[in-house]
Amino acid sequence: MRRLLLSLAFALCAAPAFAQGTEEEPQAAPGSIAIGMIEEANAIGIFDIVHNGQVSVRHLRSGLRCDFNRNGDGGRIIIFAPPAPPVNTPPTAEPAIPRGDDVACDMVESGVQLRYFATRYPFGSTLEEQIAAVETAIRRRNPNAAPYPGATTRAPEDGLPLRRSTRFIVTHDGARQFTRASVARIGDWIIKLRYTAPAPDDAAAAAADAHADLAFDAALRDIIDQR
Repeated sequence: MRRLLLSLAFALCAAPAFAQGTEEEPQAAPGSIAIGMIEEANAIGIFDIVHNGQVSVRHLRSGLRCDFNRNGDGGRIIIFAPPAPPVNTPPTAEPAIPRGDDVACDMVESGVQLRYFATRYPFGSTLEEQIAAVETAIRRRNPNAAPYPGATTRAPEDGLPLRRSTRFIVTHDGARQFTRASVARIGDWIIKLRYTAPAPDDAAAAAADAHADLAFDAALRDIIDQR
């Protein structure tokens, strides 16, 4: 009887731990999270998962790989819809970009926002045109954007293609930020990175600029290597 009472007492003491959910919830497998992100973006056949133990996907046409946070939080795949042609479009008008030829991966890591783009233009586009368009968009969104010094061109001396970049210091919701865009061409594809990070001082901006270089170079090198 004494043994039975002790067993019941132990069971009653242990029960609240299970009721309060102290045991860790099982985590979804990285591959399952990646598949869910592809399905959510309606990107089946455009992106596929990368079996590397992470939440990673690859754009099948360009080769761009996107590595998200372990649980996928703060990340998404974007398939830009082709613009509808204007009414009475003349036959000589430039063709629209096919669905799946203009994509992006958006992610946030420790307050840093990265968005990688891969675009294949049927009418062609230069790196200078791409940088000019980004600069216009940044200045339109942030009228007080101040140019930040840095190399505008990096030559292909390291086995990577020619890269063009533009940098600014902007203020968003009262916070000082570093933002930049970098573009390169690999084959028919324009690869772009938009990178924005908190920059309370110039040292933080310089560190963000260096990290953006590493992130963009790594993305380009991966595309080239897997080809």
